[in-house]
Amino acid sequence: MIYRTPTYYRDFRCIAGDCRDSCCKGWEIDIDEDTARYYAGVGGKFGERLRSSIRDGSFLLTEDERCPFLNKSGLCDIYTELGGDKLCRICSDHPRYYEWFGSVKEGGVGLCCEAAAELIISRPFALCEDEAPDETASGDYDEELFAMLLDAREEMFTVLADEKKPLCDCLCRLLDIASEMQLCIDMPFPDGETEVAAEAALRGAFALLSELEPIDEKWQPYIAECTERLSCSPERSSGTDVFLRRLGSYFIFRYLLKAVFDGEVLSRAKFAVFSLIILDRLFCLSGSSAPESCAGTAKNYSKETEYCEENMEELLLRFGEAPEFSLLSLKALIAESMGGNMDEF
Repeated sequence: MIYRTPTYYRDFRCIAGDCRDSCCKGWEIDIDEDTARYYAGVGGKFGERLRSSIRDGSFLLTEDERCPFLNKSGLCDIYTELGGDKLCRICSDHPRYYEWFGSVKEGGVGLCCEAAAELIISRPFALCEDEAPDETASGDYDEELFAMLLDAREEMFTVLADEKKPLCDCLCRLLDIASEMQLCIDMPFPDGETEVAAEAALRGAFALLSELEPIDEKWQPYIAECTERLSCSPERSSGTDVFLRRLGSYFIFRYLLKAVFDGEVLSRAKFAVFSLIILDRLFCLSGSSAPESCAGTAKNYSKETEYCEENMEELLLRFGEAPEFSLLSLKALIAESMGGNMDEF
């Protein structure tokens, strides 16, 4: 089996107690069946503690929504007591993600992790392939469609990597590639021809974020505060463009090929472009183009969108229905907020 990952994937290391936003806080932690059976047989006081801290297949979080095994040093008691190979699957894998396409497996590290976010924006995007000899092919898909999606994705990577072209041009080209692909596969995606003014489209984008189910209690107040200061065309620094290009490649890599299962190419490309528009505004509003600051902002955005299934479903639905997110509206917003001549797009 081919195993394809971004080149930075192999350099990821959990920073454990040094993490400022631990994945052991604020998340429901499900325990897979194999690990649950092992925990049921652990003896002694620690075994008793394990079993008393589990209910309905999940760890019982504390009042401040911490995993009961996250100690004061920010380390995991299960890891220190039993070893890293005794963690449940979600804890062992996170923030790694995987997707299977027949005899191809793809994986990476998710943006919602502080260490992963800094890695993603700090490295040029490139892919590498290895063999995964212990895994077998899984899942059915249309091989012709898969090949077309691979070609489209590769073209998107090339567009994003071309720093000679303005970022605004690159994002509009991503939308065009996806739109052409959507028509080519004869699976129409709803996209109105209405064009909403850029300022209204931007406010509609932030309004959509405020309507999503919050993961962190600080997120919605933060978005509300940003909305009050929102401007469609503030002075922006091109210093963050390289980060946005790398983040765009992350979103395209992680999501575009999923269209082989449902045909929704354009909605996933819109999610990537929508995300970069939002992050560009948030970077501007923060007043900092430092990598650590931008990585932190991207991490928080990812946590509130990618890591809630209901939120992702709502976003993809709205990209097909809401006039604020039509191709014309998004292109106008890109031109207004990132510079460029709309007539050229």
